[in-house]
Amino acid sequence: MIAGTRSFAASLPALLLAGATVAAQSTSPDEQARGLLEDGRTYRRDGKLKQALDNFNTIVSGFSNTESVDDALLEIGRYQMEVEGDADKAREAFEQVSKRYPQSDGAPGAYYHLGLLTFEGATTSAQLDDALAQFARVQRLYPRSDWVARALYGTALVHRKAGRLPDAVEAARRVALEYPSSEAAPAAQFQIGHALALMGEPRQAMEEFQRIRSRFPGSEWAPKALDRITALYRLHGTGKPVFVLDPAFNAGAGDMLKDVRAILMTPSRTLWIASDKVKGVIPVGPDGKPGPSVGGAELQSLSLGPSGELIVASRQAVRMGPRDLKSFAVPTDKPGVTEPLEKIEAAVVTAGGATLVADDKRKRISRFDAKGQFQGPFPDAKERQIARMAVDGEGGIAVLDRDQRTVQVYDEAGTLLRSVAPRGAGWELKRPVDVAVDAFRNTYVADEEGFVYLFSPQGQLMATISGELRKPRALTIDPAGAVLVYDEKLEKVLRYR
Repeated sequence: MIAGTRSFAASLPALLLAGATVAAQSTSPDEQARGLLEDGRTYRRDGKLKQALDNFNTIVSGFSNTESVDDALLEIGRYQMEVEGDADKAREAFEQVSKRYPQSDGAPGAYYHLGLLTFEGATTSAQLDDALAQFARVQRLYPRSDWVARALYGTALVHRKAGRLPDAVEAARRVALEYPSSEAAPAAQFQIGHALALMGEPRQAMEEFQRIRSRFPGSEWAPKALDRITALYRLHGTGKPVFVLDPAFNAGAGDMLKDVRAILMTPSRTLWIASDKVKGVIPVGPDGKPGPSVGGAELQSLSLGPSGELIVASRQAVRMGPRDLKSFAVPTDKPGVTEPLEKIEAAVVTAGGATLVADDKRKRISRFDAKGQFQGPFPDAKERQIARMAVDGEGGIAVLDRDQRTVQVYDEAGTLLRSVAPRGAGWELKRPVDVAVDAFRNTYVADEEGFVYLFSPQGQLMATISGELRKPRALTIDPAGAVLVYDEKLEKVLRYR
């Protein structure tokens, strides 16, 4: 090796170190913030949510003057909304973007999420109008933004929740036609079919659902569309509903099918079975295999919350999700003195986040806010012998009164929407024990005398399921509209499809 080469080799580490220092010094705050943002989004996609949140917070606190701060705030809002379920913190983050950075590319996303937050908690027409205004701002202020398609989809959801179904179809169709390549297009197409089904147009609805399978076969909405087509065809395809026993169906075995108090099918086709014999609620997967149970004694009812969490009502408490166990108390005649509810019959969480608890001792339904504070009776102070409650896909609360032998459906404010009478031409509810509502607002009532009755939203009898049934005790509807019934005498879950 010649001397010059040795000299260069000796100085190479120092040169490399100096180059690295210069490169580091040349990295601008904007570039550093963008790197943190990209890494944070990667963490989020990979499910590393804490690391993602740390990155986004670092941008806000340490790089507040960079062009990435609006996107970081937007991501923080999404985290609070979707992971923590903290609407107040999410709203604070989104409002910072919309007010402090109205010209940024994150602003339309902030307005969209503000509309979504308001929509999800809306229980009044004024709140729905507020959500609509937030979505309208996206379209008006940022017409070329990618968020416009999602804002139009949000508009369709608001109209549907307000009962303006033709307007919902119109808004959703705009997404499907004007933004066919957007992420919102398959969901919007699904909303078209759903709204048409609710409008009493089953054949048109099936055609719209089929378009999802043709245009978006790989989307998450394609299998959901097939389920809706199957359910609508069973109800309307041959002129009248047809339900046939599925002899191959088998769910659970042994003690879990004894002393069953309730069953519930989830959108993912997990069947939950509440059995007092095993003192727990057991999930049975689509493959028929049971999973780990959720413990509980004196079980009464099962339902799903607005976010898909399992709600388990027992005599003295209500379990919301896997860990949150709540007890409830109501005021007595003595000022400042409350009395715990210890004879709970049923409990549901409404679309607006209120918890409704039916109590056998007081013979009425009590409403509690998200913090468990008593808000008053629901829908009024009248005594009722409630056997079951269910929340339908449009936010209606179906209430089965065992003594009156009726089903009444109320909105969140306690206004009566529709009802099922105790008797009609050729049928009579004698010992009703459970109620379920399908995606099209049809009501199913299990009667211990050996029947399951299907009623239209107008309260007209559409079909009767009997035959093999001896003593129905609980029922639920699967995503494709099949009816699952637990028979107490047979100690078996039967499936009618």
